[in-house]
Amino acid sequence: MADRMTSIQLPGTSGNSALADYGRKTVPEMVELIRARAQAMKAEAEAILAAADTDFRVATYVGVYVQRDYVLLQRGKS
Repeated sequence: MADRMTSIQLPGTSGNSALADYGRKTVPEMVELIRARAQAMKAEAEAILAAADTDFRVATYVGVYVQRDYVLLQRGKS
């Protein structure tokens, strides 16, 4: 048997902005959930946009699940 889900999306936005949660939720619960997620994503986006190029950790490797031949190209800030 499948689990009941409740989803929310603002029409006209990308599929990346859709959100779903387990169970039967109310409209206010889902609006609060998606707005909290958007605030977190906004804070992360602002940090990325404000960072200097040298702040980023960049590496190259072989493999999607198990990383082999790992080479750190730039350490970045901790």
